[in-house]
Amino acid sequence: MTAKEFNEKYKQYIPEGWGGLEFDIPIVTEYLDNQMMQDIITIPGFELHQIKLKFGMARFYFNTDWKNKYLEAAIEFKIEEMINKLIKTNE
Repeated sequence: MTAKEFNEKYKQYIPEGWGGLEFDIPIVTEYLDNQMMQDIITIPGFELHQIKLKFGMARFYFNTDWKNKYLEAAIEFKIEEMINKLIKTNE
C-alpha cells in the first residue's frame, strides 16, 4: 500500500488541511494500516493529522476527544518508536 492509498483508505479520519501519511515506506505503511484498523480508529474523536519524517525521525500527529492528553502522548511515542525501529532495521 502506498501513502496515497493509505490516505484514501483513512480519508474520513484526516481533517481538511492535514497531510495524513507523507512518505512511502511499505513496511511502515503496513504497520500503520494494521494499527489503524485494530486500535486507533476506535478511539472516540480520533483524527489523523500527519505522519512524517522530520530530521530522520518519525512524527505522528493526531487528536482525540480524550481529556487525558498523557495517554495520547504515550500512544504517539509508541507509534513513533515503532516506525523508527522499522525504518532502521529495513535500511
